[in-house]
Amino acid sequence: MDRKILSIFKEEKIAKLDKTSEKVFKAIHSSWPVNPLEVAKALGDKGKDKTLSAKYLYHFKKLAEKELIQLKKTGNTYIAWPIEIEKIRVIQELIR
Repeated sequence: MDRKILSIFKEEKIAKLDKTSEKVFKAIHSSWPVNPLEVAKALGDKGKDKTLSAKYLYHFKKLAEKELIQLKKTGNTYIAWPIEIEKIRVIQELIR
């Protein structure tokens, strides 16, 4: 597919997000890989770690369902990065 078409699909997915999920996506996209607590800190959210982690993990899972981010559980936390980076990684592995 053409890059413009792929970009339009991505923009449509982002447009359908609520404001908080959109902010979370932008935080992940600007600084990856990140975990929920790092996103909370970047967005200036205060509270208990367990509460913040659960709150932002909800948004991480929503973004992963819409195929905007890649999500992986590592130990007791989740790590997220933009789906574009995952595609680049796969291409690089195929080239090797």
